[in-house]
Amino acid sequence: MTSELLMYLSKKVQDEIDVLSVDLARGTAKDHGEYKYACGIIRGLMITNGFIAEAAQRMEQDDD
Repeated sequence: MTSELLMYLSKKVQDEIDVLSVDLARGTAKDHGEYKYACGIIRGLMITNGFIAEAAQRMEQDDD
């Protein structure tokens, strides 16, 4: 897996986080349950982005 692929994945994940965050800021959640669900999705995407960053860091260290 190349660092370019990891950067691409990270950008796509971040783009989705941004879309969901803007939707929440606009008040599009119909009720508290929908709000909590969207927050959970954002949290999961943030965790995923952390995994991607960790993988990229490990790849860099392995190259050294």
